[in-house]
Amino acid sequence: MKKILLIDTFNFIHRAYHALPKTLTSQDGHPINAVYGVTSMLLNIFDAVTPDYVVAAVDSRKPTFRLEEFSGYKAHRRPIDDELSEQIPLVFDVLSSFGISQISADGYEADDVIGTISTKMSADSNSETIIASNDRDLWQLVRKNVLVVLPATKGVPEWLGPKEVTARLGFEPSLLVDFKGLRGDPSDNIPGVYGVGEKTAKTLIEKYKSVEELYKNIDFVTPESLRNKLLESYEQAIMSKRLARIITDAPIEFNLKETIYQGYDKQTLTQLLQKYNFKSLLKRIGHEGSRDFNDGLGSSSRIMQKSLF
Repeated sequence: MKKILLIDTFNFIHRAYHALPKTLTSQDGHPINAVYGVTSMLLNIFDAVTPDYVVAAVDSRKPTFRLEEFSGYKAHRRPIDDELSEQIPLVFDVLSSFGISQISADGYEADDVIGTISTKMSADSNSETIIASNDRDLWQLVRKNVLVVLPATKGVPEWLGPKEVTARLGFEPSLLVDFKGLRGDPSDNIPGVYGVGEKTAKTLIEKYKSVEELYKNIDFVTPESLRNKLLESYEQAIMSKRLARIITDAPIEFNLKETIYQGYDKQTLTQLLQKYNFKSLLKRIGHEGSRDFNDGLGSSSRIMQKSLF
């Protein structure tokens, strides 16, 4: 069976940056905590997964179609810290050192790239797609041969298939967009229906299975106060569902053969790790002379490092 690993690049970057201390710096004083964290996460993923193909999905630098449809989309998010911004090109150097293909599409998010590739691959019954991310939005893509792998403590990844996602959500993965159409998503500033909380949204989705079917049966919704809220927010609910839905036919240039993964080049990766004096990571790839552990991380930081996985 062919295995393709899809990496949610900026999810990795943000998780690494916020989990490790900014005091982790290069010899010239520049922050490299995100670089260290992402490199360690990649090593950990490849310890657990042996893929035949690997793609790092990347957000577009141009405004997405979601922002064009709703100007408030992700409006409350703070600008990226300067300390993180300067590390992003370095992280892409790391991806290149691992020999990982990078794919983006103008006007689309990394989720849409992942959605497009995973949907295309799922049509092949002899393939398995593994999505590496902590972003719950991607759970809507989970199906029989599309799984999510989550970072977990002590280097043991947690795997989620349709059964596990359904158990966590209370409904099947594909209904996540309908749930968000009603509940909204504060993290992305998706409004949903005003006054409808998580419990109510889940109850409605379990009963009606979709936002559209709910509104077809709106006359039967009780109590009246809930029915009125839904009627007043019809357009908002439909828009919220559209914003939450991951695109599965984004205009990306994807050639499976170009994403073949043959493992990282040890010499190239060694040179990069030596550049940043990542001795513990050099030890993980079996580089001689890296036995002394001193990456500038104290014991408390090493505990934080473990929380990445």
